[in-house]
Amino acid sequence: MTASYTTRHDDVTAAAGQPTHRDDVIAKTGYTTRRGDFIMAAGLLCLALLLGGGSPISPIQRMIVEIAGVFALGWFFARGWHAPRSRSVTTGLILIGALVLLIVVQIIPLPPGLWRALPGREMIISVLDVVGAGSTWLPLSLDPTATREAGYYLIPPIAMFVATVHLDRDAQLKLILLIVAAAVVSAMLVMIQAQGAMWLTLYDAPHATKGKGIFANKNHNAAMLVVAIPLAAMLGRSALRFAQQSTQRAVTGIVIAILALAVLGCLSRAGIALLPIALLACVPVFGGYALVKRHWKIAVGAAVALMVAAILIAQSSIVKETLDRFGASQEGRYVFWPDVIAAIRQFMPWGSGLGTFVPVFRMSETLNAVHQTYTNHAHADFMEIALEAGVPGLLLVIAFFAWFGVTAWSRLRGRIDAPDFSPMLTAATGILLLLAASIVDYPLRTLLLACVFAVLAAILASPLRFAATPNPFGTGRDAAPRHPRRKARL
Repeated sequence: MTASYTTRHDDVTAAAGQPTHRDDVIAKTGYTTRRGDFIMAAGLLCLALLLGGGSPISPIQRMIVEIAGVFALGWFFARGWHAPRSRSVTTGLILIGALVLLIVVQIIPLPPGLWRALPGREMIISVLDVVGAGSTWLPLSLDPTATREAGYYLIPPIAMFVATVHLDRDAQLKLILLIVAAAVVSAMLVMIQAQGAMWLTLYDAPHATKGKGIFANKNHNAAMLVVAIPLAAMLGRSALRFAQQSTQRAVTGIVIAILALAVLGCLSRAGIALLPIALLACVPVFGGYALVKRHWKIAVGAAVALMVAAILIAQSSIVKETLDRFGASQEGRYVFWPDVIAAIRQFMPWGSGLGTFVPVFRMSETLNAVHQTYTNHAHADFMEIALEAGVPGLLLVIAFFAWFGVTAWSRLRGRIDAPDFSPMLTAATGILLLLAASIVDYPLRTLLLACVFAVLAAILASPLRFAATPNPFGTGRDAAPRHPRRKARL
């Protein structure tokens, strides 16, 4: 088996006849990444980070990412499956297959007798009878085109999951670095937009609000930022190496502070509610109570600085505006959620078809929920799944929660002192944060966050172990002196 990439450190040690970091990975796991696999995974993730933060009114960007997903899946299909196998990976693939099967079932035309017996179709049946088309074969989905588009949307995250499980742990850490770097860029854009530069946005959106960063929606941007906080802590603690530990801690702290401040600048209530969870997840990553006890003076100083910063930030207009939104009793989603629940009851147990929320909601929308802008999603992803996919969709959600719980428990149980603990904890935390955000929003209906979710799920599912001192970037204390780069012979 050949290595997919070499570092300057590997070149130097290989020339000296010493075992390289890549050799150590192969010796411990028997597996290392192929170069083409990493290029495919990193390329797809970069496209998702650049173009996947938009909305349905950005179809060109979405199409580019979906085509890239097709190429990635084709690459791994042509190369054959060679990723490490485990029960978690196999179960994850089974869940993906079940989701694809659900979409296929929803677009298969059904006999008139069977279709007319489905709940929620009474109004459509009346119209078909009037026009003399009552005997037409129709699929379960009320909008088969929208359901097919929902299937196309799944291609990039499925490809991202498959690509990530084919990578070794060092290559997976490089994907995490890409995610954190994109989050930092988004955080900087939030701060610039907060100064009134609303023209500096990547997507045209009906709501010209601050805090969108690299997204078309500020809530999705806030979700990205809170997920990146524990990932940045893990990279700073375990993966990135600087010449001085003090420099490493300072850089990590600055990155986390930038991300946390940007969450406040997003004006997202969900983001602010999830921010403490993201920050608390950093504590065990940095060593927990033992680290605080060893460096109590630094901990006290940091606590005082955070308190002062919190007091100053609380006086800002941005935070006051966000806090005022927590008390908004006429928030749109609270007004139309009863109508969504009524539609769910109407189409249970089989649902109306994936991607059909907009036309179905208009059938159930009451005058109290009518607004000058239309409702594009339920702003509660689990409710939208119940409406569009019915009981089969909810069973898939329950199955995923079971898979996630069992996998996270098996990866974290009794491993608090192991090298795997921090990466696995941050991956599990990122998944939990996105699932929590889905309770009151729809972050996973953006390709960017869907691909990030897939990367974290694949890292959690992979059976490979992390090295005791991972250094995938060949930097800092563990790196060798400068040496002309040359390819090692295998």
